[in-house]
Amino acid sequence: MILKHDIPQGAKLYFGKEAKIKREIETIAAEVFETLEFEEIITPFFSYHQLEALDEKELIRFTDDKNRSVALRGDSSIDIIRLVIKRLKSEARKWFYVQPVFRAPSAEMYQIGAESLEGELKEILEANMLIFQRLGKNYTLQLSHIKIPQAVAELTGLDIEDIKKMRLYKFQQEWLKKLVSMHTLEDLEDLSIYPETIQKYLRELKEIAGNFKKAVIAPLYVTNLRYYTGVFYRLLKNNTVYAKGGEYLVEGKKSVGFSIYTDNLLKDMNG
Repeated sequence: MILKHDIPQGAKLYFGKEAKIKREIETIAAEVFETLEFEEIITPFFSYHQLEALDEKELIRFTDDKNRSVALRGDSSIDIIRLVIKRLKSEARKWFYVQPVFRAPSAEMYQIGAESLEGELKEILEANMLIFQRLGKNYTLQLSHIKIPQAVAELTGLDIEDIKKMRLYKFQQEWLKKLVSMHTLEDLEDLSIYPETIQKYLRELKEIAGNFKKAVIAPLYVTNLRYYTGVFYRLLKNNTVYAKGGEYLVEGKKSVGFSIYTDNLLKDMNG
């Protein structure tokens, strides 16, 4: 029996102290974005294009009155940039949002994030970290490059799932074993052991990591987000992700963006 006051599993209810802290987090983030000259945007809950970002099994889907497939917003990044380019036709290049996303079967997740059309990852990452600094939080920065596991799979014949699940018994090449143990900026100093294709992407990682001395390098990490095209990052503590961001393409234009996971941040603020 479903009681009248029940809420679905995965739905969110904020009240009292938690609601106040959530509002304070969002206010501080908005202040940082406005200082950095980001414009605010709120996108529709419904989208036609979410399969570009997420696997079908992660989406809550239905059809519209013309029998076209629609999904509840599962990710904001691609829709924001496409709307800016195609619909708003705005000269503004930097946008921020405070809104939930939804994942199957019934998960509701609040996010704070930003997208920068033709922007640089360093700039967007600094904005992300500035928000956390204002909140008194210092999370571990993990840097990765989506092209590295893809190149490894092509060079070695490994399945991408072998790399994602780190089936080390299948890793035969010496350079691949060394890649597994790569963690620090110092590990990026001598790249001569690696194939040239891998070296190219490691140099891109090194360029970003050089701006953030305590960054942890995770070259073989495989993300579930489909649209990253280059360097991407996560901000973590004790295996909990508090934000992630990276480089991607929309309508042939390079963009960068990040999302803060508000609900994880709330738990940490309350802890």
